Amino acid sequence: MGMFGYVDGVPFWEPGRSTAQLFAAQVRVMEDRIQRSSGILGPESDELHFDPLKLREFFVFLLNDWNRQHSPTVRAMALGTLQVLAALDQHLNGPLRELGGNPEIRDGMPAALPATGLKPVAWGPPTARELPPSVRFELAAIVLDLVRGWYQTIDARTDGQGWQGDRLREIVDGYPVPLLLPPQRIPPDLISTDEGYRRVSVMSLWDTVYGVSRLRLEVVHDGLGHRITWLGFGDPPTVP
Repeated sequence: MGMFGYVDGVPFWEPGRSTAQLFAAQVRVMEDRIQRSSGILGPESDELHFDPLKLREFFVFLLNDWNRQHSPTVRAMALGTLQVLAALDQHLNGPLRELGGNPEIRDGMPAALPATGLKPVAWGPPTARELPPSVRFELAAIVLDLVRGWYQTIDARTDGQGWQGDRLREIVDGYPVPLLLPPQRIPPDLISTDEGYRRVSVMSLWDTVYGVSRLRLEVVHDGLGHRITWLGFGDPPTVP
């Protein structure tokens, strides 16, 4: 019986059991080394779960750490893991420009993880699933920054560059907040209501120790941006 890798509940990779277990162990070592989450959970119940956004962020930090490493032994031991992570990241998020300076990693990707062993996975909202992985990654990054409150509007986030106009707004507005969480951590009490001019999502927060927390969160998406409008116990004053 094999293992399966998932994004948003959709399987895209089927490594053997021993391969998946070794891969997960190597990823944990890398996480500990740079003190950053990879966005890869498992294996549990024959499953590995991937968060594409976190995977890209993790791989970039790991690549920078590897480039600063002066020990040829450490570099040699880490090379295979980096090649596999690079292949997975490219499959989910599109090409990474920084790999141009690392031909030893880039050129070894096809042998480490042949593309024929990976199935397409159109993660993201329905309005974005026909777009290339690199565009889906950029749109999801925009949504994440908006929900975090780093920017109040799409225009402020893009600064007049890249995707603009109604098409961008349609896709960004289509991202419900739960898609920013690993699929197995979506709270079961999520309520997301589309009121035409805005979307209101109410859910419990996820506690990394105890699971679903008693704290509740309300997020509003409208013309003013994506923002947290209420945080507390029980339900907000006006439940959608």
